[in-house]
Amino acid sequence: MKPKLIIFDWDGTLADTTNPIIATFRQSFRDCGLEAPDAEKIRSLIGYNLPTIVRHLIPDAGEHVQEEIIEAYSAHYLNPNNRNMRLFGDAVPCLETLKSQGYWLAVATGKGRTGLDNAITQTDTARFWTATACASEQPSKPAPDMVLKLCDETGLMPSETLVVGDTTYDLEMAANAGAPAVAVTTGAHTAERLQTAPQLAVLNSLSELPDFLAGL
Repeated sequence: MKPKLIIFDWDGTLADTTNPIIATFRQSFRDCGLEAPDAEKIRSLIGYNLPTIVRHLIPDAGEHVQEEIIEAYSAHYLNPNNRNMRLFGDAVPCLETLKSQGYWLAVATGKGRTGLDNAITQTDTARFWTATACASEQPSKPAPDMVLKLCDETGLMPSETLVVGDTTYDLEMAANAGAPAVAVTTGAHTAERLQTAPQLAVLNSLSELPDFLAGL
């Protein structure tokens, strides 16, 4: 059955932000006088919300230290990276095609509300979104809450949606909500890792999504 609502993750799915996120985390740790975490460790955690990533990176640190890292990251990321937010080249064409075909489009992201709103403004994509959900207002992925919130707003069942994401956390969020999902290999997690989570397909890029949907 074709979905009525397509829910996109943002970082690594729509926007080419994986390496900037890693760099920002490493710089934030240095700014706080701490050793920068391994890049691959950060990569493996992208998809969680910011506090959860920090807790995983420094689980033995006190709450005060973790808050310092969160503040440093937010100060960096909300300024330089969102001013230079770059969508993947096929993101807008994909969104335009799907919108013209009558699909409702939404976002479910580990970003906070300020970060998401800034990203949408910088990329001039507000016209595409029927609804949005973020991790500062709902529990972090892989909890199902963001999908369920978007379903409530649109009056649809999870089975009438399709989640598109670049991490296993996106796919697990969908499964926990009872929604199907598709993975793209453009972001934080490898194709091999994405294959371990529930999904209908692992696509190389968003450019393949309209044809995939046409085949459902």
